[in-house]
Amino acid sequence: MQHPIDKELLKKYLKDTCTPSELEIVRGYLGRPGTEAILQELIAEESATEWERATNAPVQLDEQLIRWQSKFEQRKAGSSAHSPKIIKGFFRRNNFLKYAAVLSTVILGIGIYTLNSSQEKELPKAAIQLSMKTFTTVKGQRAKITLTDGTIVYMGAGSTLEYPEQFKDSIRSVSLKGEAFFEVAKNPAQPFIIQTANIRTQVLGTSFKVNAITGKPFQVQVATGKVRVDRVNEGQREELAILIPGQQLSLKTLNGRAVSSEIAVADIQGWRNSRLVFKDQTIQEIAEQLERSYDVRFTFKSPQKSAAVLTVTLQDNIPLNETLRLLSAGAHFKYQIQGKNIIIK
Repeated sequence: MQHPIDKELLKKYLKDTCTPSELEIVRGYLGRPGTEAILQELIAEESATEWERATNAPVQLDEQLIRWQSKFEQRKAGSSAHSPKIIKGFFRRNNFLKYAAVLSTVILGIGIYTLNSSQEKELPKAAIQLSMKTFTTVKGQRAKITLTDGTIVYMGAGSTLEYPEQFKDSIRSVSLKGEAFFEVAKNPAQPFIIQTANIRTQVLGTSFKVNAITGKPFQVQVATGKVRVDRVNEGQREELAILIPGQQLSLKTLNGRAVSSEIAVADIQGWRNSRLVFKDQTIQEIAEQLERSYDVRFTFKSPQKSAAVLTVTLQDNIPLNETLRLLSAGAHFKYQIQGKNIIIK
């Protein structure tokens, strides 16, 4: 006969206040399928309750919720040895009641690629089963996580990273949608590959940024080390560029022409600390980035204003009103804030 379990008992478990008999009940429960749903419901309820109690400490509360979710996943799996270490999330007060970064475990059958000097051969997809994890940030949220090999990933807003629970193969392969800065742990025997649609970015140990935002040009920007970018179509690999520090590669479309150019290393590295550098970009383009960073929507009353070109450096970890004040001073426009709608006049 199964023992009953409720949310209050799970709360005690997450807070390490269970009695020995209660601990035995919960451990048995964690071995059952479908336990993730009640955890997500519990986290949502706790976030609202804690927010009412302590509105002056949103960052600490978000981090506590992430630790609870991580602890639940680790104990459910039976071991914490293969779970990534979540270092720190960057959250704003007006986004606190959203889910903290969504960390879930799924089992996927994927092909393993072996690289040699001339070609890549894909093994049958049924050849191996790997435990995969997905880390997602919502709009208005940044996060910093550490993978099991020591690689640090700075996640931008509205981005998703999929990666193995443990890197056990001849390559370390992850998949990215959105934008992220990677500080890859050096391991010459195990190259690190970021997969984005049909574009592969390969490194041994370096730091660089990848922009893979849907509907926007694909970019790789290198801060340290050396990076190779390939395009793969129907099993055929095309080398697009080998980049060194201070270089970037851009593709307007994934099958379009690759363009290499220079970029300041400080601008690439500064993105990790919420620094946004815009050079000769339209207000419309800048607004699209701010929409992701602040989870807002811009509306332009004048087409001329949206097409105006500006060079400016902003910080997306300061209040939106302050960012708008700086931007409007340089671009000479007036604005109005209506909830999450920003009207540019």
